[in-house]
Amino acid sequence: MTDEEKIKQSLLVAHLYYEENMGQAAIAKKLNLSRPTISRLLRSARDSGLVKIQIFNPLLNADELSQQLSKKYGAKIMVVPSNFNGETLSINSVGAYTADFLTKIVRPDDIIGIGWGKTIHSVTTRMENQEVPGVQVVQLKGSVNFENERTYAYESINELGRVYHTQPQYLPLPTIFDNQVTKEMVEQDRFIKAVLDCGKKANIAIFSVGTVRKSALLFQLGYFDEGQKENLQDHAVGDIVSRFINKDGELVDEKLNERTVGIQLSDLKEKRYSILVASGVAKLAGVNAVLTAGYANHAVIDLALAQALIDYERV
Repeated sequence: MTDEEKIKQSLLVAHLYYEENMGQAAIAKKLNLSRPTISRLLRSARDSGLVKIQIFNPLLNADELSQQLSKKYGAKIMVVPSNFNGETLSINSVGAYTADFLTKIVRPDDIIGIGWGKTIHSVTTRMENQEVPGVQVVQLKGSVNFENERTYAYESINELGRVYHTQPQYLPLPTIFDNQVTKEMVEQDRFIKAVLDCGKKANIAIFSVGTVRKSALLFQLGYFDEGQKENLQDHAVGDIVSRFINKDGELVDEKLNERTVGIQLSDLKEKRYSILVASGVAKLAGVNAVLTAGYANHAVIDLALAQALIDYERV
């Protein structure tokens, strides 16, 4: 076996073990290798630096992390303690904390724009009815997909509409069109244009960041072929409102961006509250890019992600 072949095999085994949560015995069976070989490949991946393991201290004070990260990024970073409001999963703790935060900041006649996905859904499902007159809620990006994958797009905005006793403003379009001409024609429709303008005028934006891992939700919705996915994995660290960015927060594919439906990244900087909600260290690079570029002036994150951000340095 050549060195290159060993590296590829080590990477494959590490991916199955650490990202797909497969046991060594299951990996050995899947790859038709012995259990000791799997163990050696995992050790080789760690020793060679292909895999880096970081231990997080759950006793580290969330308030201290919030202060350090707020100073680092020049934004209000809220670090959520473990098991907030009795939630056992980090994503749900972050959702509950964000829901509480929203109830404190929403004013009469505010416009709240939201993205979609599991993280946003964890927020909207934990909100209680509010008596704030004149509030509008609107989708910040297209919400139609071509696969049988749950984005929670309609569930989330419907829940938010119920909370504020208002009719949601849907954006019933694909997130990404096949070509720019079709997308621009559709956006000229009077109804669609009104919804897009409402999203741009929203003074509160709530969104998460996606990854470029194979399991990323946006990769499962039928918008990209394998070549396009590989290109994004090579150049992007994640996406916000379905616009892919690099480690500096810059767009990685202008043509793709021109086919994407929804709010522009520059619009996020104009919000009174531009709130990034994220959970899990898999989103580390994406969250760092969003905060570094200033797309979010507030962020709600879990302890593990906060600890990883403290020492994170871009490569």
